[in-house]
Amino acid sequence: MSVFAMRSDLPLRGDTSGRFVALLVMVLVFVGALAVTVNAYVGGLLDNWNRSVTGTLTIQIPLSDARNGDVNAAVARVIDVLSRHPAVAHAEAVPRAKVIALLKPWLGEDDAVNDLPLPALIDVELRAADAGAVDAVSTSVKTAAPGAVIDDHRVWLTRVVGLANGLKIVAIALMTLVTGALGLTIIFATRASLTEFAQVIEVLHVVGAKDGYIAGQFARRALIQGLLGGLAGLVLYAPALALVAWLAARVDAEILPTVQLTPGYWVAMTALPFAASLLATVTANMTVRRALASRV
Repeated sequence: MSVFAMRSDLPLRGDTSGRFVALLVMVLVFVGALAVTVNAYVGGLLDNWNRSVTGTLTIQIPLSDARNGDVNAAVARVIDVLSRHPAVAHAEAVPRAKVIALLKPWLGEDDAVNDLPLPALIDVELRAADAGAVDAVSTSVKTAAPGAVIDDHRVWLTRVVGLANGLKIVAIALMTLVTGALGLTIIFATRASLTEFAQVIEVLHVVGAKDGYIAGQFARRALIQGLLGGLAGLVLYAPALALVAWLAARVDAEILPTVQLTPGYWVAMTALPFAASLLATVTANMTVRRALASRV
């Protein structure tokens, strides 16, 4: 008989363990949705940063490095060297007004920002994003301006990638723990129900019911409770996702770039309740079959 048959010969609707399973599935889907969101957002953020900084350098010319106090002359010398360097595709000075605009989200709108002794900045785009090109450009820049500071964006990006990978591992570990907890809970709840309805199961065996049919009764209960709990968890996560999106939108784009969640993310989110209910169904079915087989 089909697992999804509507007929039930076991009084499972009033079983409190079923409601507990639904509650745990709700928590699992909520945590799973959080883990999927973290992975998708961090991945999108890294892609954004990787596109922005790969193959680029930022050169700082401190005021103390300018000969005779002329910062513009020092910047001109460096740009002249960079424009003739075979590893450089493009180099241009960053206007002071733009530098100040980039600092205002961190330092505020105070006019005192305009009086800061800020170094002159030069954006450099390399033809090839490799360590050899960075070293060659750094040597040429140091010749023209010994006090120049060369920022290789790959250094901090590598550190951010390490942090992002750590967050992903934590999210996966948390998801694995909750999934394991769900499986164990279903096993114990199903075994408790088997003990509670032992006499009813014996009667069903007497009238000819097979182990597969009885297992189907429990599996169907687990499927229904899993779907209800999974959908509830997804509904509860929706306002949390909206709140996080609203808070992220308030952060300046220069500090936290906007990340567009891909269609794959929404597919994964939609699949979470069904995956959780499938796990509950399969676990309940296998638990009942093994328990009944061991009684023979």
